[in-house]
Amino acid sequence: MHELMENYILYLRDIRKLSNKTVIAYRQDLEKFEQFCIEQHDQITEISYEQARRFFAVLIRSGYSSNSLNRILSGIKGFFTFCIRYEYCELNPFSRIKGTGGSKHLPTVLSHEEVTRILEAPGSDFPGIRDKVIFELLYSTGCRLSELTKMNIENIRLDEKIILVHGKGDKDRFVFLTPSAQRILSLYIPLKQSRQLPQNVTSDDLSALIVNNRGHRLTPQGVHHVFQKYTKKLGIPKNITPHTFRHTFATHILENNAGIRVVQELLGHENVSTTQIYSHVSSSRLKEVYKKSHPHG
Repeated sequence: MHELMENYILYLRDIRKLSNKTVIAYRQDLEKFEQFCIEQHDQITEISYEQARRFFAVLIRSGYSSNSLNRILSGIKGFFTFCIRYEYCELNPFSRIKGTGGSKHLPTVLSHEEVTRILEAPGSDFPGIRDKVIFELLYSTGCRLSELTKMNIENIRLDEKIILVHGKGDKDRFVFLTPSAQRILSLYIPLKQSRQLPQNVTSDDLSALIVNNRGHRLTPQGVHHVFQKYTKKLGIPKNITPHTFRHTFATHILENNAGIRVVQELLGHENVSTTQIYSHVSSSRLKEVYKKSHPHG
C-alpha cells in the first residue's frame, strides 16, 4: 500500500498540480488509513465496505471536525479512484460513505472603516511602505498569501494597472490594481531596489516584489507577522489574516453589484461553488441592514 500511496502522491503533485500544502495534507490522511490497514492485517485490495465504515467511525470517535472528516474521506476516495483506474484494485470500499454536513461558519470580513484604518496605519520608512504595499495588494487584488509572496517585479504592469498572478495548479490570471495600490507600488519598487544594492541577496530576492528588511523575499510567516503587529497596534477585535483581506475583497466587490462569475475569475476559483460562500456573507450583511433599517425589522 505504501508504494501505491507514493504513486498517488506523485500523481497529485505532478499531474494534478496540487499545492505542496494540499499534497502534505493528503499524505497525512492516507497515512492514517495505512495505519488502520496495518492494524487490521489487511491489504488494500482486501478492504471491504464494512471495514471502510469502521475506519470512518474511528475517525468520528477521534473528534475530527466535519471539515476534516470530509477532507479525509475525499482524499481516500480519490486514492481508490486512482487505484481502480490503474487496475490496482476493482472497487472503492468508500463509495457508499457520505460525508458529514460541513460547518457553516462564515468567513471574517472587515468593514470599510477597518480596511481604511489598516491601510493608513503603516509609517513612511521602508518597512512601513512595504507593509502598506502588502495591505494594498491584498485588498486591491484579492490574491492568496502564497500568490503574494511569489509575485515578482516582472509580473507587474504599472501603466496598465494589472499584475500577472501564478495561482493554484500553475494557473495564471491577471488581477487589477486600484489607483492607491498603483501609487504605493511606484514609490516602493525603487526603494526596494536601492535597498537591495548593498545587500548580499540572491537573484530570486532581486526579482521578488515583497522583501524583508534585509532584502530577501518575504516568507508567508513574515507576512503573518506583519498582520499580527498591526492587529495588535490598532486593537481591532477580529482575527485578521491575509486571507481575511481576500474574504473582504470578494465581499465588498459583491456588495457593489459584481456578478458571482466575475468574482470567481478574480479569485481564481476553479469551481463557482467555492465562490458562493461570499454571496452568503453579502446576504447576511443585507439582513443586518434590513433589521436595523426596517420599521418592523
